[in-house]
Amino acid sequence: MRENIVQDNPKDFDKIKKTLLGTEKGWEFTFDAIPDLIAILDTDHRVVKVNRAMAVKLSTSPDACIGTICYQVVHHTNKPPENCPHKMLLKDGLEHTSEVDEKNLGGYFIVTASPIKDDDGNLLGSIHIAHDITKRKEIEEKLEKTLEEKDTLMKEIYHRVKNNLMVISSLLSLQSSYINDKVTQDIFKESQNRAKSMALIHERLYQSTDLKRIDFGDYIRKLSNDLYKTYVIDNSLIKLNVDVEDLMLDIDTSIPLGLIFNELVTNSLQHAFPKGKSGEINIKFHTQDDKYILEVNDNGIGFPTDIDYKNTKSLGLRLVTTLTKQIDGKIECNNTSGTSFKIIFTEEI
Repeated sequence: MRENIVQDNPKDFDKIKKTLLGTEKGWEFTFDAIPDLIAILDTDHRVVKVNRAMAVKLSTSPDACIGTICYQVVHHTNKPPENCPHKMLLKDGLEHTSEVDEKNLGGYFIVTASPIKDDDGNLLGSIHIAHDITKRKEIEEKLEKTLEEKDTLMKEIYHRVKNNLMVISSLLSLQSSYINDKVTQDIFKESQNRAKSMALIHERLYQSTDLKRIDFGDYIRKLSNDLYKTYVIDNSLIKLNVDVEDLMLDIDTSIPLGLIFNELVTNSLQHAFPKGKSGEINIKFHTQDDKYILEVNDNGIGFPTDIDYKNTKSLGLRLVTTLTKQIDGKIECNNTSGTSFKIIFTEEI
């Protein structure tokens, strides 16, 4: 419909177009209708022209700005700021953009200075367009504050969970001191270490800048050392070799994998080297292609041939099997020379 009007009245449209765009009044109207702050500067930082929006921000009229020094009027300084896009443009003749916090203009602005050149390419000045982003910055600051508060809350939760688990561990240790039966004592000790293994994950999360993931390699080194001190009386008999990568894992993977690791290392420390037998325990944690591989092996006495680790009354091995399924992993077990467990899994990021 609009096209038809133009076609039916070509002379009228040409006249309107000339009136709007071909006169200084039409250009001024367009210039002043733009809500962004616009200023045209020469190479000496003098204001050649500003639009109405800029003049309103400066609490003056457009005509009163002409001939003034931009940085004196806008920034109230005796020299342009370091991030002044006009200052950078004067050095290389290129367009520059800066984010400016300017209280004299009422907030934050994205300022772009574009060069103005004559037909011979000589730099005459620049045109500044300042877009007000104050509301956006306020929203960003509120979101950032909210995220900081959330992170603080999460850290506090992890800290309290860790403390509660350590209290449980201490209570189990205290209770076991009243028990004379060694089998029952061992059960309490194993439960105590399970609580510790989960407490250590929450401790790592509390200390980490990433509240959802932990360095599992670092976790393995700490937990294996703690378990070694718990179960090994003569450290000249059993050697612990730890070869792990510093790999970040999600908390939803770390907690079950931490318990799996606790059970496998505890099993080797408790059962692989009876009656003063010496040997080694090797712990490895690496990636291969897109898979994570956790391996715990020893050169001890190995599994009894009549025991199937997938179908056993041992709570520890039942936990290993169940928790491996929970992380969608698989178990490889080899007891031809000592005992070797390999947990293979993936993790979506």
